[in-house]
Amino acid sequence: MAIAFELWGQRGYPHVDIVGESHYGDAIRAVLGADFKAQGTELLAPATLTPEPGNRHDRHAVGVWIDSQLVGYLPREEAVRYSPVLTHLSVQGWAPQVTARVWGSEWEGFRGSVRLDLAEPHMLVPANLPPSMPHRLLPRGAAIQVTGEDKHLAELTPFLRPEGECWVHVTLHDIVEQTVEVRLDGSRVGQLTRRMSAELRPAVRHLAEQGHTSAARAIVKGNRIKAEVVLYVARAHQLPESFLGPAEVKAHEPIPPAPTGVRFAVPPEWPTPPEGWTPPPGWEPDPSWKPAPAGWQWWVLVWE
Repeated sequence: MAIAFELWGQRGYPHVDIVGESHYGDAIRAVLGADFKAQGTELLAPATLTPEPGNRHDRHAVGVWIDSQLVGYLPREEAVRYSPVLTHLSVQGWAPQVTARVWGSEWEGFRGSVRLDLAEPHMLVPANLPPSMPHRLLPRGAAIQVTGEDKHLAELTPFLRPEGECWVHVTLHDIVEQTVEVRLDGSRVGQLTRRMSAELRPAVRHLAEQGHTSAARAIVKGNRIKAEVVLYVARAHQLPESFLGPAEVKAHEPIPPAPTGVRFAVPPEWPTPPEGWTPPPGWEPDPSWKPAPAGWQWWVLVWE
């Protein structure tokens, strides 16, 4: 069974049209459910993008599935661009997902449409792995410019891309002089201004008190002469109460089997296993170990 992978770069509103909805009207109608109104109904739902290399009409075809219903396809010219990265994820056991807007009405027969919140292909997956230490990823928010990147071009150069930009995981750290420092794979790449630091420091300190490092989404863009880092993160006052509360501790749950192309993520306060170790079939953690945090991601993506 594939593990859901939420594609990065979503803007918060679906804007990419798919094709073939007229052939999948019954499926779209089923997705809209019992609350459907003839004058028009819309909803937001997660959509899975499934490459179909065996499709006899187009080997680059990418099907769009919602609630186990095929509702259409990416346009042929778009599928050519998106199928490589989506196929890479799929063959490694991931199910790429984005938010979809589903609309339908009953006017001289059912009519339905689907739009996707889909970024450009090179912006679908971050260029680095999540932090290895216990961390929480802050919710997405408006752009915050990092400062001082010019002093850290050596650290940023490995993340410069021909397309001009890429997503990365960064971590945020409360340092002296009331400043929030930004690190990329453990290396400092800049800091926030005093004003922006004040917007994020309460959240960084709150998570630190819980034993977690604050992680955030960021875009690295530029070239070897000038590069910059932009955070996309919610300010402290925008965080929902559900995020601020302590993580719920549950009893051990069965650890799902590993898809290919991933590594096992060891929960906080567990013993460090040998390099490359993965749980064998039927293995269970020692009962004396602290249960993994609720929603712990047992497997993290490894890019070759």
